[in-house]
Amino acid sequence: MVITENYTLVELDSSKGGNGDIWMRLIGFYAASALLPQYKFKIQVPSFFKNIAEYTFGDRLIIVAQTETRPKYTYTVFGLRDLLGPIIKGNRFIAPYQRAVANDKKKKRFKDQLNNRLFDFADWLGFVSVPSAKWIQVYQGYLEIIGIKEIKSVDYKVFVGQMKVDFNNIFSKLQAGFPVSPKLIKPKDISENVVVFPTGTSRQFIPVWWAKLNLPNAYYAFFFKDPEAEVFKNAGLKTVFFYEEPGDIVKLADSAKWAISTDSFPAHLLQYSSNKCTILITEVLSSRIISPAFNGVVVEAEVACHPCLHMNRKTHPLCAEGYAECLNWKNERYTKNILDSANFVHQ
Repeated sequence: MVITENYTLVELDSSKGGNGDIWMRLIGFYAASALLPQYKFKIQVPSFFKNIAEYTFGDRLIIVAQTETRPKYTYTVFGLRDLLGPIIKGNRFIAPYQRAVANDKKKKRFKDQLNNRLFDFADWLGFVSVPSAKWIQVYQGYLEIIGIKEIKSVDYKVFVGQMKVDFNNIFSKLQAGFPVSPKLIKPKDISENVVVFPTGTSRQFIPVWWAKLNLPNAYYAFFFKDPEAEVFKNAGLKTVFFYEEPGDIVKLADSAKWAISTDSFPAHLLQYSSNKCTILITEVLSSRIISPAFNGVVVEAEVACHPCLHMNRKTHPLCAEGYAECLNWKNERYTKNILDSANFVHQ
């Protein structure tokens, strides 16, 4: 058990889960730190996350970008075969991802059941912290932390109650002077327009044809290094950029008439910073990624293959069902619900 300065050190790395996962983990640890004051958590985050994490959660969590101390827990998306070497060297892991994959697979195979049992055994030995399968459909901020020995005693209803109390605190912070990038430039007319965050590494990415057909006058917000921005720009759509500070996303959404986001990283920030936004569900269960405290609009997936596995578009040109684009984008009711949520009339 490695504790630094009487703090339990946990590493959150964007290569071991997406940025949205990191935000939900921070939400989870923030609630747990209030419910379990006997434990103090030091959270290691990627460097670009440090300012917003420290600003938002620093009153209870110790936020660090780098440390030479071995973390007590590190999140992982890898299987046990890949973890065996690091475990032998004394590393310990948190593995909620495996439970989600096993649950979301449409076709369960014997090796999936075997993998679950092996992870259960590793959890029993204390090498890998794995959440109970009964929590697979609840808010991921809880699923991500409940496998940890120190936190297992926290009841979900109690957790949700604390999360709702925390929501008001976080929301008020994100209406004030949160950190933004010096390079951020807001269009002069953004307050008269909708801003859309169309990105996502999987099939949740909004297709250009859909954007041009349904929201041709909106601003489409991209990370400044995202090559997809050029595709939207070449299609005659307006683009705007955010930079290294996640607070840029909050600022753009707050400045717009309305914000729309796919179920990707911006959606997690908007849930805690805006009431004038729509979150679009494509691949994952809304109960898993939508905070119980969120006051905005959620547009649910309409297709039979939902939920589906998260598969990177660059390495998997087709989804598990064999489609290049999510079928939701061709579903008329899904589109109507999006447009209605922002008070649009589908032309």
